[in-house]
Amino acid sequence: MAKVAVIGIGNPFRGDDGAGWAVIDALEGKVPCQIKLGKTRGEITEILSFFEDYSVLYLVDACLGSKEAGSWQRLDALKDNLYFENTQTSTHGLSIAQAISLAKTWEQLPTKLIVYAIFGERFAVERSLSAKVGKAVPKVTESILQEEEIRHA
Repeated sequence: MAKVAVIGIGNPFRGDDGAGWAVIDALEGKVPCQIKLGKTRGEITEILSFFEDYSVLYLVDACLGSKEAGSWQRLDALKDNLYFENTQTSTHGLSIAQAISLAKTWEQLPTKLIVYAIFGERFAVERSLSAKVGKAVPKVTESILQEEEIRHA
């Protein structure tokens, strides 16, 4: 049986950057107990350890991009280009795309790696999500609950 994890990346004290953590909070009690739910602030060694430890990994993170705040994308990180990040304005040391590239070089990627990217608008020091991003959280949560590895765990 595959080891499955859903990890929220972000900082709940940076406005919309807390979206990943909010999705994990919304998933609590709704996924089977054998699925790991976790939160990280995006430290590269921690993300790389998730790549090593889980064969199926879902990452949820807020991002900056050209799409409207509150919109979101589900990307297969092993097939799709992760072009939505502006690494110069990332709140993490390295972007998810850079971490994936590094893990690929080291041959440490999981067999399935899905990224849920929620487009944000406010990343200042504050504890609440913008209204648009707050409305995206239940939609992303529901999408994750429909993932095959979550439903059939």
